[in-house]
Amino acid sequence: MHRDFVFALRQLRTNLRFSLIIVLTLALGIGATTAIFSVVSGVLLRALPFPESERLISLQTVVFPHGEAATKEAGAGTIEDVSFPDFFDWRGQSHTLEAIASYAYGTSRKFTPAGNEPPTMVEVEYVSADFFRVLGVTPMLGRSFVLDDERDDSRPIILSHQFWESEFHSSPDIVGKHITVSDRLATVVGVMPAGFSFPDLSHPPSFWGTFWLASASAVNAIGSPQKESVSLAAERTNRAVQVVGRLKPDVSVAQARAEMNAIQRSLAEQYPEDRNAFGVEVRLLLDHVSGDFRQPLYILFGAVTAVLLIACANVAGLLLARGFARRPEFGVRVALGARPSHIMRQVLIESTVLACCAGVLGVGLAFVLLKTFLGLTPVDLPRLTQVRIDGIVLGFAFLVSLLTGIGFGVVPAWSASRSDSSGLWRAGRGISGGRNEHRLRGMLVIAETAVSLILLAGSGLLIRSFLQTMRVPPGFDPHHILALRLGMSTVEYPEEKAPLFFRQLLPLLSAIPGVESVSSAYPIPFPYDNASRFSIAGRPADPSDLPVANRATVGPRYFETLRIPLLKGRTFDQRDNQNAKRVAVVNQEFAREFFPGEDAIGKLIQPDFLEYGYKPTWYEIVGVVGGIRTTDLTEGPKPQFFLPYEQASHWPQWVLLRVSREPRAYVNSVRAAVAGLNRDLPLFAVTTFDELIVRSTVFARFEAGLLTCFAVSALLLAAVGLYAALSEMVARRTFEIGLRVALGAQRADVFGFVVRRGLVLAAIGLTVGLIGFVIFGRVVADMLYGVRALDPFTVAAASVVLLLVSLLASAAPAWRAVRLEPTEALREQ
Repeated sequence: MHRDFVFALRQLRTNLRFSLIIVLTLALGIGATTAIFSVVSGVLLRALPFPESERLISLQTVVFPHGEAATKEAGAGTIEDVSFPDFFDWRGQSHTLEAIASYAYGTSRKFTPAGNEPPTMVEVEYVSADFFRVLGVTPMLGRSFVLDDERDDSRPIILSHQFWESEFHSSPDIVGKHITVSDRLATVVGVMPAGFSFPDLSHPPSFWGTFWLASASAVNAIGSPQKESVSLAAERTNRAVQVVGRLKPDVSVAQARAEMNAIQRSLAEQYPEDRNAFGVEVRLLLDHVSGDFRQPLYILFGAVTAVLLIACANVAGLLLARGFARRPEFGVRVALGARPSHIMRQVLIESTVLACCAGVLGVGLAFVLLKTFLGLTPVDLPRLTQVRIDGIVLGFAFLVSLLTGIGFGVVPAWSASRSDSSGLWRAGRGISGGRNEHRLRGMLVIAETAVSLILLAGSGLLIRSFLQTMRVPPGFDPHHILALRLGMSTVEYPEEKAPLFFRQLLPLLSAIPGVESVSSAYPIPFPYDNASRFSIAGRPADPSDLPVANRATVGPRYFETLRIPLLKGRTFDQRDNQNAKRVAVVNQEFAREFFPGEDAIGKLIQPDFLEYGYKPTWYEIVGVVGGIRTTDLTEGPKPQFFLPYEQASHWPQWVLLRVSREPRAYVNSVRAAVAGLNRDLPLFAVTTFDELIVRSTVFARFEAGLLTCFAVSALLLAAVGLYAALSEMVARRTFEIGLRVALGAQRADVFGFVVRRGLVLAAIGLTVGLIGFVIFGRVVADMLYGVRALDPFTVAAASVVLLLVSLLASAAPAWRAVRLEPTEALREQ
């Protein structure tokens, strides 16, 4: 074995140029595969950074359409977040969970530093008392939350390590101190250790507070103001929080799922509000965190692996050609007594050494590719901070190198082992020798072409889907709109003062040169929508089963600012204030669904504001506007109703400006106008509508682009493989070609013979690839919009591209064959 290894190194050194070509080809494939695997490992495979993270689970409510039988299992309904009452019941009744906790989506709060520094906006997470206990992490300073903190008027908070360092200079005396949040005092009870972050695993919030703090600040879990006398827990249909639990030892996910579904079915029978929510989705927290990105990342990993396989096929073809050239050597060794197994072992060792050299170079390349990948990856990809090249990834790279060396070396090794002493004579005759090797080379080219077609057509599907998505009109004009939020606390701006502030601010913003229109709204399209229950006058309805539509509160000229078309009636203006008759505007989807065949103008609706402590109020519909897409371009407009901000000032507003130039150029002017009314009011979440729409499609763009890169790489490698195969065929059959020409064959016939051989291989590869593409199309079907999984245009385009590339790859060897002089070809033999 040692002598074989030394001999392999000598062979590589002797054929240095040939060895470098193979090593570089494989290094590209191994490096790209290792880089993508490090992302898959960090996002999907690596355990969450919490003690015994395999016991952590996510719990969500499963809501079924009204009238569905309550005996159905969870999984067939719609998965939604959890209401506080359901969470409290789960916490009290579960016996399979060691602990259970709830948390809300991150929100922003105004933080007022000590001294003369201006207020800033910080990210906050609101959690229940057992949140840190569930995750198995304790503060490095102070204590965790306890149940009493959910009712403690001292508003306890726990700081993140990063916020503690940056704002409080790592003061060891911070515990027990008071800080000002949203113009109220909060008490620091702890500081989390460095590196801890949840639910965002990449960027920790500034601090965590209890849900009581959210309510006492007149702000509920989703950031909306509410009356102090009303508890969000009174609403079972207001599913606003997510839930995480820790399984007891030796309890499986299936056992917890069975218990939680039994509890929820009992609640559905007990409470009318829960009668359609009789299921619970229980899965590992790791799967919940990475769920939306699991399939796309696995597809990318499969694509880059396919590129590596094509590289291996190319290398195997090169080694087959080299093995044919070495047949005299193998014949001599057989004549001297070498067994076929010895020759096979020698060739396998040579290929493995090549692969290991490529693996070392590939790991270095993987560091560069990974850095580039992370720079291009969308920021919402979870656990990006966990992505790195560690021992597991290096082990994967070693395993891939080893398997690659064996994989591309098996066929050449088997071919070499079949050599005998007669190879000494046959090596000099290209007319009859090496037919088996040539057949194997053709099979490799067919496989490369098939895989290239799958990747090329697959990337074509994703590109077409992305382009179709970007062509979808959102229902409004998103260009030249600046959107931002103001850090208004309900202490400084209670409900009766907030509309007055906007009444003063909007004219100041309108006076800025270049500003065409100004308004306000909550929510705005593309960050999120806001579903709300409502009643329709004259129609009896079960209070526990009211109709649902998206709701938005907007300022005057909202529809004009976004250029949402008015179809009937009127929109809002300055007349629709707190003292005027309550009015509403609905979109055409709302009118069609709830007033089919009727005129929606003049109808009365009553939004469900019980959770905010307001008396039921009827709103008269005065206008119908066009529908807009609110969260995703691939989803059509949903039924939506709009209320004037001054008549329903329950939510903090976004400020919207339509401008004539680049929107961000107006930020300083807006900041100056706001400072003229309140110099301590910070601006945050500054963005443009173009950016919001691009952000909603960023991962689709990224995935389509990356898969296209892999497809182009596969196409080029396949072209190189076909070129090499035909070049080797021409070189091997030089005598035959020269003899044909000498006997009268036309050069056009020789050219056609070589090109025909290349196109036949490509056609067979296309046929095999079409079969594989049928399977691939089904895998990506759920990721497509406006394009069929087996779109004939995409398949035809990919096939034409492959045939053209195959034609070009065949032309060069064919031209070389045409230029052969018969006398020279015959003299060489």
